[in-house]
Amino acid sequence: MDVFGGYQKEIDVEINPIKLAAYNLTPSDVIDAIKFANKDVPMGIVLNKRSQYVFKLKTEAKTLDQIKNIYITPNVMLKDVATVKYGIEDPRSMYRANGHQAIALAIERPYGGAALTTINAVYRLLPRLRNEFPELNIQVADSQKRLIELSNTNMFEALRDAIVFTSLVIFIFLADLRMTLISAMSIPFVYAATIGVMWILGIEFNLVTLTAIILALGMLVDDAIVILENIERHYVELHKSPIQAALDGTKEVMLVVFAGTLSTSVVLLPLLFVGSYPERIFRPLAGTLIIAVLVSYIVSITFIPIVSIKFLKSETKKLPFEAFINNVVEKILNPLKNFYISWNALMVNNKIAMRVFMILGVLLFVISLRDVMPLEGRDLMPPMDTGIAIAKITFYPNTSIYKVDKETAKIEKFIYSLKSNNIYVTKTISTAIGTEPGVFTIGGGTPYQVSMTIHFVNRFKRTKTLWQLEDEIRNFIHTLPNVEYANVYDYGATAVSSITANLDVTLFSPSLKALNEAGNEIMKVLAHTKGLTSYSRSWDMNAIEYDFKIDKQKCAFYHTTPFNVASQVAQGLSGVVSSVFTIPNQTGYLIRVIAYNHDRDKIDKFKTYPIKTPDGFIPLEAFGHFVVSHQPTLITRQAMEYTLDLYGYRSTYPITHIMDSFYREFKKFHIKLPPNVKMEQTGDVSMMTDAMGRMAKAIGIGIVLLYLVLVPVFGSWRSPLAIMLAIPLGAIGGAWALLIMDKHGSLPAIMGFVLLGSIIVKNSILLIDFIQERQKDGMNLKEAISESIRLRTRPVLMTAFGTAVGMIPIALEWAIGLERLAPLAAVAIGGLLIGTFLSLVYVPTFYYLLSKKPKNDER
Repeated sequence: MDVFGGYQKEIDVEINPIKLAAYNLTPSDVIDAIKFANKDVPMGIVLNKRSQYVFKLKTEAKTLDQIKNIYITPNVMLKDVATVKYGIEDPRSMYRANGHQAIALAIERPYGGAALTTINAVYRLLPRLRNEFPELNIQVADSQKRLIELSNTNMFEALRDAIVFTSLVIFIFLADLRMTLISAMSIPFVYAATIGVMWILGIEFNLVTLTAIILALGMLVDDAIVILENIERHYVELHKSPIQAALDGTKEVMLVVFAGTLSTSVVLLPLLFVGSYPERIFRPLAGTLIIAVLVSYIVSITFIPIVSIKFLKSETKKLPFEAFINNVVEKILNPLKNFYISWNALMVNNKIAMRVFMILGVLLFVISLRDVMPLEGRDLMPPMDTGIAIAKITFYPNTSIYKVDKETAKIEKFIYSLKSNNIYVTKTISTAIGTEPGVFTIGGGTPYQVSMTIHFVNRFKRTKTLWQLEDEIRNFIHTLPNVEYANVYDYGATAVSSITANLDVTLFSPSLKALNEAGNEIMKVLAHTKGLTSYSRSWDMNAIEYDFKIDKQKCAFYHTTPFNVASQVAQGLSGVVSSVFTIPNQTGYLIRVIAYNHDRDKIDKFKTYPIKTPDGFIPLEAFGHFVVSHQPTLITRQAMEYTLDLYGYRSTYPITHIMDSFYREFKKFHIKLPPNVKMEQTGDVSMMTDAMGRMAKAIGIGIVLLYLVLVPVFGSWRSPLAIMLAIPLGAIGGAWALLIMDKHGSLPAIMGFVLLGSIIVKNSILLIDFIQERQKDGMNLKEAISESIRLRTRPVLMTAFGTAVGMIPIALEWAIGLERLAPLAAVAIGGLLIGTFLSLVYVPTFYYLLSKKPKNDER
């Protein structure tokens, strides 16, 4: 727990330099007098054969009067030359909570602990603290409780909706209420087993894993759908008994379904070990998905056949509304099946048509990746409206902390006045001014820098977006006269806390002057960079300092030294802690010797400050003169060189578009950095480049593993290629879906392509496996392809649509936090709809071309 803000109480001994000079004294004499007079000194132990006693000299003061009566010289007491009183240390930090001066207690969860558990424990403690300390106004200014609880609630609602949508799609395709119930009944079993395995493996139940469970919904009913549909086909079309239909229907597709499950698992497996940021984000997601698909396979080959025996019924006994839905679906599916069969026949029988369609497919894939994807832009992670905004405000360097506090109060008042739908939208504000040693969880930086955390009502209760509210706050802050920079951005705007801003240009140089000049040029570029809402520097060369140019000859003339002059001035200006005023059962108060506040509030008053020399007291101005200079507000180093960071913040504009704009403006302004200045990009783009590279390697490894898994399944080195060629077909739909739904390419989008590829592969496996089975039964290749399309179109479409609608709550961001994973769902939905349509055309053709015996169709 960190404690931040408030005033540090102390004993101030405010000296009068004129009176000190009158008694031929200096601040050092006062400091020494207090130091030696206010000190208990142990002198030893009185020891004899019968007893021993501690012998101690007790001189510590118990009251302020005893301090005042300390003798500096035999004839001068402290009260003769100083005022002794309770005071406060000059503040270097302040804290404000919900618009009021306050002291912050920042409570962190233990390592490995659950955030909500820690927060709830604190909330349970608050009523007791309020009763125990009624004079204190104890409030919560910054907490993740509402965000976490609302996210969890919304996620469960999204899961509920996904189950309903998926079950509805299954019912529409099967047109059988009982068969739909069987599929729906399997969901709780799969989820219960998945959660149990997660608990055993120590996987937390949070936003990421909940999202994985929603994503897994379509995938886990996939196996159930395939087996259910095949059992129904054996029962209705082949007229088998319920038990025999369940056994034969499950046995027929059991291995191919396992191949699909295994394919999904091996594609996801490399994501568990991708390393760095992507692993931290996607390991829980991928791990949960792998568990869910493996569990779903076990449930589908055990629970589904057993329950289906009890629920099977003949097609003639369908209820009227089931028959109606079945007729409607058949009227749609039959022409679609015929279309696919005809199209495949055209491609197989007409080499020119085949070449044309193959070229069109390749062109569509190239255009989607080369032209469409760049239009969307790329981010490390998508922007998210959490309802929490961060404001980093920098006032001009020489602004008093009291002035900063006053201006901050104006900003808070404005923020509390913000409305949306005629309701006030601000819940809490936590404001830190300056920083304190040893406190890392809260702080604003220098005493003229402010860090505000603003909690708004959630986005479902307001029409204004978080970024619109940020614009209003930023615009108001810039109306204040003392503000230099105002960066207002959403909580979690950068992927990791170590990245300060979305755009972070770091300059390196051994020269501060060169850095400052280069920084001024880059600031011009940032001012014209499209997509940035604000920009700032880590330091400026505008801190006003008063340098005392001392004349060493005059020091020698007065028989003193520059160091002696500086020491005496520092003792009056900054003060020196000389002792401690002890209070029983407390840490005590520091006793600080310092000049009166009204004697040190302006630099001109120090011109007459008396400096003691062997020749008497001489005014400070006799030793030199004051010079005003401009110095850096902060000095930072890295790799033995000075550094300067230029920060740029955005709202929802993709980082790649921002970087493109930055470099265009860089060239437009003809910026030429000095030879001794280096420039690096250390913001989101640097981590994004690393993360994308890692994901690309993981995907490459996953594809290799997928191929190696499919080879023994099909007993062929060629057949798996036809299946894997379906992956680009899904990528086409995913790319266009991102553009249509206005989502950026990002790590979640890449994860969406991974999931999409695994689902498309599973559907392709169903097609190819059936073709091979029919070939074994004596059909030629063309007939087997037609028969596969006729029988497998329904389960393939059912799987695609069932999975797609299950992801609608994620794509439409029906829960707080799902903005981060909406690109994943967009890719999956678009890829499934378009990829499934294309795969039913191209995959059989791919298989035909890659068949070991392409003349089988002529037998």
